Amino acid sequence: MTLIRTSLDPVRASLFAALGLLVACGPGKNETETDSSSLSETGATTDPATTGTGTTSPTTGTTTGTTTDPGTGTETGGQTVTTAATTEAPTSTTGTVPPAVCEGTVTELMQAFVEPPTPSGFVKCDDGLVHRPEPRECLSPLTPTSCPADASPDSECLVDADCTEKPFGSCQLNMVFGGILAPGDTCGCVYGCQTDGDCASGEVCRCAGDGLGLYTECIPATCITDADCPGEICGFAADICEPGLFSSHCTTPEDACSGDSDCPSPPCVFEDSVQSWACANAACGRPFLVEEQAVTAPACARDDWRALVRVPVALPPTRARLAAYWQQIGLCEHASVASFARFILQLLAVGAPADLVKDAQQALADEIEHARLCFALASLYEGTGVGPGPLTAADPLGALDLDAVVAAVIREACVGETLSALEAREAALRAEDPAVRRILEQIAADEQRHAELGWRVVQWALARASADQRARAEAVFAAAIAGAEATIEALEREPGAPELHAHGVVDAPLRAALWREGLRELVSPTLDALRQAA
Repeated sequence: MTLIRTSLDPVRASLFAALGLLVACGPGKNETETDSSSLSETGATTDPATTGTGTTSPTTGTTTGTTTDPGTGTETGGQTVTTAATTEAPTSTTGTVPPAVCEGTVTELMQAFVEPPTPSGFVKCDDGLVHRPEPRECLSPLTPTSCPADASPDSECLVDADCTEKPFGSCQLNMVFGGILAPGDTCGCVYGCQTDGDCASGEVCRCAGDGLGLYTECIPATCITDADCPGEICGFAADICEPGLFSSHCTTPEDACSGDSDCPSPPCVFEDSVQSWACANAACGRPFLVEEQAVTAPACARDDWRALVRVPVALPPTRARLAAYWQQIGLCEHASVASFARFILQLLAVGAPADLVKDAQQALADEIEHARLCFALASLYEGTGVGPGPLTAADPLGALDLDAVVAAVIREACVGETLSALEAREAALRAEDPAVRRILEQIAADEQRHAELGWRVVQWALARASADQRARAEAVFAAAIAGAEATIEALEREPGAPELHAHGVVDAPLRAALWREGLRELVSPTLDALRQAA
């Protein structure tokens, strides 16, 4: 029996939270399970206000002064500073109630490029979120350049003197997912700050430093310090694209996580859809169907569909297999761009609300980046540029009636993308190369949101559907689940390639195990919850 590493409880909780339903527990503990077998039956209602796991906000204690590596989160050492557990909240222009503080120990994050070591004003709770008790001046507002002498002449800048649009301009090497391509590195301008006063409204000044970011710069903020969050903390979300913090939000009583340690696939981030902190639940994307057949573009030699990622390590025979694998995944992700373009038009045709259309548009942009990342890996393993050719797009709009749109979403998103996101999460957990792992974590997080979008669309449609329409949707769910079960049986008969797991590849037996658990622990409970809430 193939064992999977992904914890499904957080994934199921994220699905339920996206739908405003009670969070589902593990097997035998799911309070929202019901014996109803039809979406047309009426069940007990759920209170969206109860969504989330209700984790307790952190409280303060002793600062140990260890710093954190921005790429790995490992402690690298630092000076020790002691603070009392009863430290008063710092003064702020907003908020009058002292905020919650950390329990146990906290790590004081120090400014980079500064001697002697100087606090940044940001601290990290023990295994919790980075937050900001007080603002501090950045003593190195102009980050030392990292642009190499042999950088590409096509770069935005080559030296700091090229960056003059704002104060504290520096020329920095562009880095994506912890890796870079060489030669031909490109550089871009980054603009720093000394204090919050150097930043626009709705931004704060974040110094460079371990656990903070590679550069000193202004970042978005909905809170300035902990004092702006009565009874809570002003948490700063991690950037899942590169090391560092990129936005701030107050913690809430409904948060599903209070730090990365609560997440099987970090980081813990603020989710706008539920207005609380949740794990960034980290596959091939949604298929593009033409006359009921999944269509992808042919592969061709080109370099303009490649993202910048570090060259993974693999022996020549394995490299060839990985090149073919990532080329195929890239073509699937490329086809998903067309699928979401069609989906946006279909949503408009059936009168969907703006938030669903907006999220579908974001999903389209996600798929473009997924394709670029996959083609980058394929190109690096192959040793030459690989990208997509022309994509056949006959009958580009497809059916535009509500029944057809819902049926497609059930098959492609509620079942297909829910399982695809699970694959990417498992692949990320097994990938040993950091660059590949981060790519898969990003794809997994995005595909999870895409699956949740599909469930939200079905929820919206069924809320205004007739009994006949709900019955037809029920039949589509049954057929889609039966189709997935038939695929599982076929996958279980195929040979495995466990030697590729460490490279982030999900082989047939592992996919079968993931799909079986995904149907049982994710698709079926979410469908039951929709039935109960209908």
